[in-house]
Amino acid sequence: MQIIKQIWEKFQRVAELTLKVLEEGIDLLSFEEKLWQELNNLGQEVLREVLEAKDAYLREHREERPGWQVERRDDPKEVLSLFGLVSYKRTYYRHRETGERAHLVDRLVGYGPHTRVDPLVKAQVLEEAVELSYRKSGERVGKGNQEVVLSGEAVKKVVHDFIPEELPEPPKEKRRVKVLYVEADEDHVAGQDGKKYLPRLVYIHEGKEEVGKGRFKLKCPYYLGGLYPDTDELWLDVLAYIEEHYELSGIERIYLCGDGGGWIKKGLEFLPRSLFVLDLFHLDKYLVAALGDNKEAYGEIWAALRRGDRVGVEKVLKEAARKAETPGRRKAVHDCRRYIDQNWEGIMAYRLYPEAQLGVSAEAHVSHILAARLSSRPMAQDFARGVDRMARLRVAKANGVSLREQYVARWREGLKALKIDKAAVEEERRRLRKVSGEVFDNLPALRGSVTPLTKALKALSRNVSLLW
Repeated sequence: MQIIKQIWEKFQRVAELTLKVLEEGIDLLSFEEKLWQELNNLGQEVLREVLEAKDAYLREHREERPGWQVERRDDPKEVLSLFGLVSYKRTYYRHRETGERAHLVDRLVGYGPHTRVDPLVKAQVLEEAVELSYRKSGERVGKGNQEVVLSGEAVKKVVHDFIPEELPEPPKEKRRVKVLYVEADEDHVAGQDGKKYLPRLVYIHEGKEEVGKGRFKLKCPYYLGGLYPDTDELWLDVLAYIEEHYELSGIERIYLCGDGGGWIKKGLEFLPRSLFVLDLFHLDKYLVAALGDNKEAYGEIWAALRRGDRVGVEKVLKEAARKAETPGRRKAVHDCRRYIDQNWEGIMAYRLYPEAQLGVSAEAHVSHILAARLSSRPMAQDFARGVDRMARLRVAKANGVSLREQYVARWREGLKALKIDKAAVEEERRRLRKVSGEVFDNLPALRGSVTPLTKALKALSRNVSLLW
């Protein structure tokens, strides 16, 4: 096995390029571009050398592959890595007892028979796809390496096949609070199949804290989201998070905030000592639709709401219905009356409970976390699976999760280390000591005219053994 010698000799190109810059002069940007390409080429070649060296080691050491017999050699394979396309050759084996066939080095590194993209590329594109369309994220995954590009369909498959972990590890010590807030809302997404999808967003927090003049942020927020066709599953996840992270017995009140939708109020059945609080943003939309530009009636109804005067609210809306000039306006008044009636307790919570006056921010959070990628931008979503996966990925990112690290960690599970016996390693180290000196001596830049730079490099080459 000559892997170190081969890799070290290839690195000579990079060393020679650097010396040429220092000796002859080249602008920094041109050097950076050339270096970037050389390092990518070097990365491809190193990966190929490592894979083929391990394949040769398995082939030469039968004790490392008990029962496996060589059936053919030099089967080609190409895998897109972060450095670019890596082409290598490997051995095909057959197990003499089971009849199973496999490329053992592929199995060792986690490549399946149809693997064409390295897991690190997939992990990177997953991070990109959370912010960009499938097509654009596939184009940007290489971070400047034009050889590393994935199609939109390939990116979609990565997104569809990955589900981030929902709940974090419980803390060693649970938090103690008297009041907890749970806010909920949904996005409206048009699928490419012509259907409408409603990904849900629920987040738990301890209130708000000021971070600047007139600027606030949530205290200890945690987000959950996805399509959740069965909302019971969503609320069970919310309850599980609260139970694992808070002393539940010490919580005096959980304020459940939202627009009054049935799936949101269903949370009252799961969360102990919970009280519904209506998001006044949605109430205001109903009032504007019902009253139009009648500012006097608009002011009167808000005054009645603040007093808790239900009769006064009805009086204003009945008068608005009587004066409505179109069927559409009469329907808007009717819808407003029904909305207020169904959510009266959620409106009165602001009068009865001072903590409820914190203000609901669910609409803004849905816009930032879900709509920014799912519905607001012109990036069409495919079907239910794609909407659900993207919503969960966006939620995970809002929770501070590194999708790249999580993807790589899952892929790494079960992988075996690429190692050879100690005697072979020591032999490679001896070769490296010898080759490193030879490489320095053979650099073209050291064979030219004598300069302070060449003197220094020649001195280094004579003492290179000190590095080892």
